[in-house]
Amino acid sequence: MNEFTAEQRARKLVQSVNPTVVPVPLEPYLAQIGAKLSVDDELESGEAGYTMTAKGRHSIFVNGNDSPRRQRFTACHEIGHVVLELESEHGDPSWSYERRPPNEVCCDIFAAELLLPVSLFRPALLKRAMNVASLHDLAEQFEASLLATGSRMVAFSPEPCAFVVSQGGKVKYAFRSASLRNTKLWIPSGVALPETSYSAQLRKDPTHTGPFELDADVWFDNADGGTVVEDAIFDASRDQVLTLLCLDSEDMPEPTRDGPIRRDEEDTGLKELDGHLPWPSKG
Repeated sequence: MNEFTAEQRARKLVQSVNPTVVPVPLEPYLAQIGAKLSVDDELESGEAGYTMTAKGRHSIFVNGNDSPRRQRFTACHEIGHVVLELESEHGDPSWSYERRPPNEVCCDIFAAELLLPVSLFRPALLKRAMNVASLHDLAEQFEASLLATGSRMVAFSPEPCAFVVSQGGKVKYAFRSASLRNTKLWIPSGVALPETSYSAQLRKDPTHTGPFELDADVWFDNADGGTVVEDAIFDASRDQVLTLLCLDSEDMPEPTRDGPIRRDEEDTGLKELDGHLPWPSKG
């Protein structure tokens, strides 16, 4: 099983259900695979859920102490285990950036496809500006995590933009829009948040408010002039910053094929093949 196959099988399930409203109801997905969803209030913190199968019927349990958004993602993640026929390899918290097992990454991707289907998410995105307010609104509208929503926003945006996830003051992953990926501009993982960035300031003092306009080379080492508008969200409980970066199209360098390029299939917002860490699931 690979991530592209997981993505395509999730889209096949979405097509068979054909959701038309948001938040996307989970009942049709569950009915399609013959599963029942229940809440387990006895699960410990960090235990998102599990699936039990008997006589061809699947019983999916989610942690009753988790938020409704996380329960929805967990349910779709467990549906992924059933459809993809992958065993659970749960370990590190799903929002962390410790390396997650391949089976869990595939089910994360599967879950995001179910909760944020292309046919519904793309039109909703194109009506909005690329900023933190839209990120919050879309996450609430689709009842999805900020992580999943932010990556999808960048994936389907026609603008040159990036969604950067940092933890402990270091960049862990950067999702780039198609127009940004086609240039030499990129952000490596493992580097410290730029000292003069809004994200770094927000982490030190959460009372800071954005967005900020900065020189593009604050974030992009290989930028040659231009500016970037930066907006961000800081989660102190996880020491995690979610950053949206939008560049002016007039400042974009000419397209190049010399830099890291993502695979040719349609971008889902879940993974770029830049040698960085895999996308985690819930936020």
